[in-house]
Amino acid sequence: METQNLQTEALAPSPHATQVAEQVNEEPIVSEAHEARLTRVLDYQASALTKEDHLEANLGSINSGLMRIGLWLDETIGRAMAGGPPTVERMHRILPAIETHLRGTRQVDRFAQIELRAAAARKPKATDDPAKLTSTDAAPGLGITQSEDLEL
Repeated sequence: METQNLQTEALAPSPHATQVAEQVNEEPIVSEAHEARLTRVLDYQASALTKEDHLEANLGSINSGLMRIGLWLDETIGRAMAGGPPTVERMHRILPAIETHLRGTRQVDRFAQIELRAAAARKPKATDDPAKLTSTDAAPGLGITQSEDLEL
């Protein structure tokens, strides 16, 4: 029931979204894709809040909030880019939103990785027999890091 109320509130365009949409001469549009993505994010939040571990529950809730911000930024950037010719000046105005979207997406990924590690820690340990290891079991030992940690 509460998820339904959250979905209804979240589907209504925010005043800021309306203002940005007016700046690019468009009405705020709630597309089917937007509704589908938002529904999945709200389902994720509802699922996270049912977790017994308080940290995991709050982490999932915060992550879903970041996902909603990312959804809004994604659509706002798309409308701004479609609102006219791609001049250097227009792209310069949109660039901060693109950078913010990228930082938010990276943070969502970090939180998701923490959630996955917590879930893996709760699972019983696999056997030490290398023949029974799957490729995902072997990945943590490969030293894979986030792309921004790589030095070129």
